[in-house]
Amino acid sequence: MTISSLQTLAELEKLEALIGGLPTATRELAGTCHPGQIRQTRDAILDELHRSAAPTFGRLGRLVGALPTKRAAALAEHCGATVAAGTLPFVDALKVGKIARRLPVALLTEITLISDPRALRGLIRHIPAEQLAGVAVALIEQRQYVRAGQLADALPAAVIRQVLALVSDDVALLRTIFYMDEPDKLGDIIRLIDYDRLNRIILSGLGNQDTWPILIWVIDQVGRDIKSRITNLIVERDPGTLNELINVANAHAWWGPILRSLDTIKERHQRSLVHLQALRDEQVLEGLMKAAHDEGLMANTLPLIAAMNSDLQAFVAKVGLRQGADILESFIRDAVRQEHADLVLTLIGRMSDEEVQELTTLEVFTDNFILRAMVASGISTGQIRVLIRFARRLPRKGQELIASLMAADHGALLERLLNRSELLGNNDWNELVILISRVRLPDQAREIADVIRYQSRQASQALKTHAENMGMDLLKALRQ
Repeated sequence: MTISSLQTLAELEKLEALIGGLPTATRELAGTCHPGQIRQTRDAILDELHRSAAPTFGRLGRLVGALPTKRAAALAEHCGATVAAGTLPFVDALKVGKIARRLPVALLTEITLISDPRALRGLIRHIPAEQLAGVAVALIEQRQYVRAGQLADALPAAVIRQVLALVSDDVALLRTIFYMDEPDKLGDIIRLIDYDRLNRIILSGLGNQDTWPILIWVIDQVGRDIKSRITNLIVERDPGTLNELINVANAHAWWGPILRSLDTIKERHQRSLVHLQALRDEQVLEGLMKAAHDEGLMANTLPLIAAMNSDLQAFVAKVGLRQGADILESFIRDAVRQEHADLVLTLIGRMSDEEVQELTTLEVFTDNFILRAMVASGISTGQIRVLIRFARRLPRKGQELIASLMAADHGALLERLLNRSELLGNNDWNELVILISRVRLPDQAREIADVIRYQSRQASQALKTHAENMGMDLLKALRQ
């Protein structure tokens, strides 16, 4: 079940709380609708009920408005919850508040269950906090989570604190907030919860697989500060629970909220998270990669990949190669945009020659911006050997682009590379000579020749010697 379908489920259950259970076939069909469409249907039904009730309950409402408060309250108790709920929208809100003060919580709870929740939200500020808290607690204790949730985000802070103090069932609180009509206010409610209680609620949710979808949904609804609190609390749990949570998240396509929360995870938790056994499952890793691509969240995976050990990075590279050009190019472009071209080179360094050869066929490696970032990053991070190995396996056009980039700006990149030549082995020098020889423009060839001529004696001699061993007079070739 995806997060989108969870939102649809919440709206469906609000609709069924209004009209009764739907036949299985109808429910399945409604489950394919957008949550907003279901909410519009519910609002249309409530509007129609209001219009049809107006002739009868409108007159009764005028009568109640004319009665003294004490007599109006007595009338409400005598007629019962159904009549009171029908009349409520047609009575002035201030008068309703005065009447409510005289009614027992049990009757107010019954009225709340069958009233238009939109009307109730407008009346809340006129009703005493003690009564509001009593009704909210009663609804939760009766497991009327739909109606309790529909009113939760309209309650004043003082009432919410009272409810938290009176309700000890943390899982029930999670179920209640799932049905909020304005989930964007969830963060405001959570900020009213002290740290220890929030920990308890989250841990209770983790301990009950039935509430894992709600817990994931909560993470996706709140702001960065609360997202960080919840996410870091979750990743501190035992590996067994986390492995199971990841497997369930993959099975139900919950990767979106998880990916959106990754950048809130503290650095000290990242390493333990990325080395969970569940992430060594190819199917799980494929699901994560596809979700990151589909939701435009590739950049969120970068810190975790950077925290992996070499074996796991090699595994990620192997699985990534099988995901197709779109996903691979999306990852590479996002990594470069986030100034993490070094991570692309790190993954390339974990690949076999055959895998690198396959990777270099991607269209993205004909982009000057991408190649320049990779060359610059390879030099600055000391991944020169990986860079040369990668560049030499590019198609001819790609090699010519690399040579051109190294020659640009008076050979600035080549000069920076040769300044770190102590990192190169014999084969690296041979491959560098071939790369340099790919330059095609005479002006760029002269720039490279000047860089080589004015390099340190050791670097300059190394280039010349390796070129001669390959039967090439490098400087002469570049000067032609």
